[in-house]
Amino acid sequence: MKIKFALKTAAIAAALVFSGASHAAIGYAPHVAGLVTDTHGTLLSGTASQGVSAYDLTGTSLGAQILAFCVEAKVAQGDGTVYTEHDKVNLSTLWSGATGNKVKALFETSYGTLLDGTTVEQKKKLLGFQLALWDLIEDDGDMYHGTTQKFSTGLTGNSGAYVATAQQMLTAASTHTLTNMYNYSTFTGVAGSTHSQNLLSVSAVPEADTWAMMAVGLGLIGFMGRRKSDESEKFAV
Repeated sequence: MKIKFALKTAAIAAALVFSGASHAAIGYAPHVAGLVTDTHGTLLSGTASQGVSAYDLTGTSLGAQILAFCVEAKVAQGDGTVYTEHDKVNLSTLWSGATGNKVKALFETSYGTLLDGTTVEQKKKLLGFQLALWDLIEDDGDMYHGTTQKFSTGLTGNSGAYVATAQQMLTAASTHTLTNMYNYSTFTGVAGSTHSQNLLSVSAVPEADTWAMMAVGLGLIGFMGRRKSDESEKFAV
């Protein structure tokens, strides 16, 4: 899977960066954006339409550009939001009950395929994933039932496609046994002195072969450093 491979590569690269390296300010921009309209449903926005986006973040420790998703549907993203990264977050500290594990299950079953397929298919999956994530956090994990977010079963067009995709993802996640394949990072936002919506992203937990590759890489760096030091002493006057 494209995302899984990229995450694994990023994990190796991150381990080879000196711990004192600094990062630029975190930049954010919509990767995709859309609108879900349901005049007979109950939307988180409190109106008949709900804006939905998935974000690209730059300047993080997780990679040159990563995907991130909103975890506060009812909080606006203010202009000029400054984001702060928090890595290896325990999701049970963010949400009560079993919600954290349900969010993990959603990521483990669907996140790795979000950038597969055509541009149209990617948009449908990305926005469906965001809707599913909101439903797990804000409601009951079922797009067509609940009180906070409830969509009409006869919804058509793009709105219907996004909602149906979200429901498919929620169904797959509901029977999933967790493998803890990801580490989770949150990005807390502040716009001026006002709280801005928080975002969530993941990085792969390195597999055994990845740890071995990182150990070899770090050993090579150490060897080259010692060799350079020895050569400097050899030719010193």
